[in-house]
Parts: sequence; structure tokens; C-alpha cells
Amino acid sequence: MHLGNGPKLSGNLLCKIGSVMQTDRKITNQNHTYTTMASEPKFLDKGNLSEFLQSYDTFMLDCDGTLWEVDHITAIPGIDKVIHMLNKLGKRILFVTNNSVHSNLNYKLKFQSFGFDASEDHIFGVAYATAVYLKDIAKMDGLVYLVGSPGMASEFSKAGINYFGFGADPDKASWDPKDLLDMEFRPNVKAVVVGYDEHFHYNKIYKAASYLQDSECMYVASNDVEISFPLGPGRMQPVTGTLVKTVSIAARREPIVVGKPHPLFLDCVMKKHPEIVKERTIFIGDSLKADVGFANNVGIDSAFVLTGTHNLNDMNSGEFPKPTYIMKSLADILDI
Repeated sequence: MHLGNGPKLSGNLLCKIGSVMQTDRKITNQNHTYTTMASEPKFLDKGNLSEFLQSYDTFMLDCDGTLWEVDHITAIPGIDKVIHMLNKLGKRILFVTNNSVHSNLNYKLKFQSFGFDASEDHIFGVAYATAVYLKDIAKMDGLVYLVGSPGMASEFSKAGINYFGFGADPDKASWDPKDLLDMEFRPNVKAVVVGYDEHFHYNKIYKAASYLQDSECMYVASNDVEISFPLGPGRMQPVTGTLVKTVSIAARREPIVVGKPHPLFLDCVMKKHPEIVKERTIFIGDSLKADVGFANNVGIDSAFVLTGTHNLNDMNSGEFPKPTYIMKSLADILDI
């Protein structure tokens, strides 16, 4: 989930791109470690567009800040035409997002409202990817205590995962140890899963941390790199990373994280699409931390679009991983 305004591209910043060289090294930023690629980022232009399109069979696309603006509402001109063009060229398009609020069906409906479509098996919201991890990779058998969104509840239900905890906590809020000890705890809880939850509450922290005192209980987070986003002057919205950190501190445990930039997300995608060839795959997104970091961590190429979270100053700061390509917008493919 991304909030903020994308920058306009300046000629001075374009000139700086050519002077940025990379070395193969590790960058640590906000407790996340990324691999950087030993190559110079290239701005996509008429001279390399044909090679770009011929080099990749699979296009993994971020959503917020890439397909639409970071307000989640405003269309980016030309994106629908790009999706239609890539489909016509026979490219495999996968939509890969850390936004855990929505189910894959909701994303499909949102795509249609923006003028393009996708089959649900080509949509990898992190809510769905977390369900894939639990069922198909970890092969978890038992109850899940879910601190999460409607999208996560929907995907868990479709996957046949037995969960509880979604929605407002039923117990009265209290600091009193007697009240806390009287709260109901269920047996056979094999995993605690934390994602975005608008009903996040002291009781949920207490219950999640308590279930996680069992070393056999898995601790899984949908994503953790997104901590908070400014909503406006003097307003800051905490998102999934904040919730995950809170539970982690209380439980004194660290989670298995599904979402970007963690490589586990690719394992979930490959579980459903084993035909993907990494060498012929590119990830396109607006976040240097989540999108470019993910691509570099799993060893695929990336294209950084300037329509969302980060800008060229961020890219040149040395704090973030570097992409293979740079684009003002995904729609530039149509204009070059």
C-alpha cells in the first residue's frame, strides 16, 4: 500500500543517471538487506525498447503507484493500453502487490474499472500469497489465529484454511491480569498470521503473543516493509509493518515474511507458475525498497517507475537498491 505523490522528472536528474555506477554489494535499510546489481541503470528509450520487450516473457507488475496513482483512485494515463499491448505480444503478466487489504477477486474488479482485465490466477495479492504459503509450501495443518484484513479472510476461506480472530475482538478490553487470564484461548493453534487489520487492538496483541509462546506455533507476516504513510499535514497512517513489529516485540519472536522484498513471495508465485524462467522475467514497480529490492534479492531484472513512492533522488542516495531500467511511467512503453 503506497501513499504519497510521485515526482516530475527533471533534466538535471536525467543527467545524473548516467553517472551512477553500481557494485555488487549489500545495502541495509530499515532492517532490510538488499542485493544490488553490478550494472548501471538504463533509462528506457527508443534505442533499447525493442531489446527490452524481446528480453522478457514474464512481466511482474506492482499495483499501487504503478498501475494507478498512490491515492489508489487516480488512473495513470495509458496503463490500460500497455496491459492490452503486452497481452497482444503474448507476454505473461502477473500482478504482484504487498497490499493485503484486498482479495484477488477485488483486484480483478478494480482492474476492470481501470479498463483492463486479468485472470485471478495471474493476480498475486499478498493476502493470496500468504494463503499459498500456508497451504502449499508450509503445509500447515490446524487453526490459524488471523490478525488481518477482509482480503486475507477471503483468501484463507477459498484455500480451505481454518482460521479465527478476523474482525473486532469479542472480549472486553482490559489491563487487569484477571480479565486477561479469563479470555478464551483455543487449542490446536498452529500459526499466528499478521497482516493489515483496522481492528488491531491490545487484546489481539496479547492473544497473538500468547499463542506464539508455543515454539511449534508458526509466526507468519503478510509483509513488513511498509511501516506508515503520511495522509496529509500532521497525519500519519500506520500500516502492516507497524502491526507486525508490535506483535514481534510482545511475542519476542520474528516472523516468516511472505511479502516483497522477501524472496518467499517468488516461491509462492513459482508454486502456481512453475513455468516461469527467472532470466526472462522483469519486475516493474515504484518502490525501491519493496519492488526493486525484491527483484534484486531473487535475481531478476527490474524497472523502476517514477509514478509512486520513490524518485531519482532516492535512487541516487545510496540507501536503496538500484534497478535495471528506469521509466517515468509504465505507459512510456507506448510513447517511446
